[in-house]
Amino acid sequence: MKRIALLLWLSLVLPLAAASDAHREYDAMETYEPHVRGDQSLSGSYKHWAHPGKLDWRLAGNPEENWKLNWKFMDPPFNASVHGGHFALDRGEQLFRELNAKARFARCLGAGKAGLKGLRARYPQYRADLKRIAGLEEVIEYCAAREGRVLQNGSYDNSAVSLYVASQSNGMPMRVDVGKGVMRDAFERGRKLFHTRAGKLHLACSSCHTHKVGLQLRGSVITTPYGDAVHYPVYRTRYFLQSLHLRFAECNLDTRTQPLVPGSRAYTDLEVFMTALSNGYPVTVPSERD
Repeated sequence: MKRIALLLWLSLVLPLAAASDAHREYDAMETYEPHVRGDQSLSGSYKHWAHPGKLDWRLAGNPEENWKLNWKFMDPPFNASVHGGHFALDRGEQLFRELNAKARFARCLGAGKAGLKGLRARYPQYRADLKRIAGLEEVIEYCAAREGRVLQNGSYDNSAVSLYVASQSNGMPMRVDVGKGVMRDAFERGRKLFHTRAGKLHLACSSCHTHKVGLQLRGSVITTPYGDAVHYPVYRTRYFLQSLHLRFAECNLDTRTQPLVPGSRAYTDLEVFMTALSNGYPVTVPSERD
């Protein structure tokens, strides 16, 4: 009887699942190289921003061409002005020192003999204690809870701590290994999500950031997804401080799609995908974006 019940259940559920997937529409799927140099074949803009110390400022001053710099002209040390990201950095350092008073918080984050140096460049990663892949902000929430503090993923204080931790890796290249195992699976799921159309406007991430690169949208020129994740959490002049997952949620809202909670598995898969496209490019915070 149990076998019959199982077969009946499968006969009902599997057709529904297949029908649901059949109604999904995807942009033309790109084969992305998990390294910033992959932008050479996508938009050809990589040559303009591959070397942070050799930016062509003439492009930065031209609204129709600054997309070729992939917004790197708003990264330190190029943008030397004091902005909200610097204040968040100070707040993050204060909170980190409080949380790490007994040296447990840093160990929980994964810091080794080198301390926080290089830690940001290894996230997201698989955490055996969480039994899943997690981004840095999710782990900060988890480790803070072990110290009796609530630092909700997506909150200002959580992002401030993440910003401080990231600052200890400034100048170090991102190196998230998506070559095999669960990280490769997450990369592929993220790539598929990046190309999945959704929402009232029926758009995918790739609808803009792959197929409309260099064109204007709401007064901004669209850039590629390469080399972007290294700047998060980022100071947004409209939203003060924004984690990568909050950026995903904002994009969902802009395209009339139901946003997800920071730390959701789908957003983490997207984070793995986006971060892999930043491999080889140096961590650079605090950065500023419009």
